[in-house]
Amino acid sequence: MKTSLLAMVVAVLACTSAQAGTRSVVLGNTSFELTYVADPDSRRQGLMGVSDLPFGSGMLFDFPAGTQPAIWMRNMLISLDLVFVADTGEIRHVFSEVPPCAELPCALYQATQPLRWVIELPAGSVARLGLEEGDQLDMSELPPTPPMH
Repeated sequence: MKTSLLAMVVAVLACTSAQAGTRSVVLGNTSFELTYVADPDSRRQGLMGVSDLPFGSGMLFDFPAGTQPAIWMRNMLISLDLVFVADTGEIRHVFSEVPPCAELPCALYQATQPLRWVIELPAGSVARLGLEEGDQLDMSELPPTPPMH
């Protein structure tokens, strides 16, 4: 009895902490639950090792002010769509169907100016949602200030 109660408590805590790290963002007309990462180690890890990313999910990278984000696909198992977003919510760059990188050197997918956000989505999401550079996203429910590092 004690073992099953302990397992249930651990499961509830795991779900609670997982939810604490997600943010909802509407892309097109679809709400996505994105894993929110704002610290250097989490941004570096990204989605490495993930073998399945269902539509409606992804990762939201929050970068410090003045950062010109660059993403590479080293150690990735799946292709992704990358959406680079200014602090105003404007989509500035879209890289669609970006394949994993099997061996070095890996291509860099980089912004041409400092930006606050990068959203990683399942490959094909950008086309399915009709997202384009210049589109405006509502980022008002996200932290108002960027991380310090």
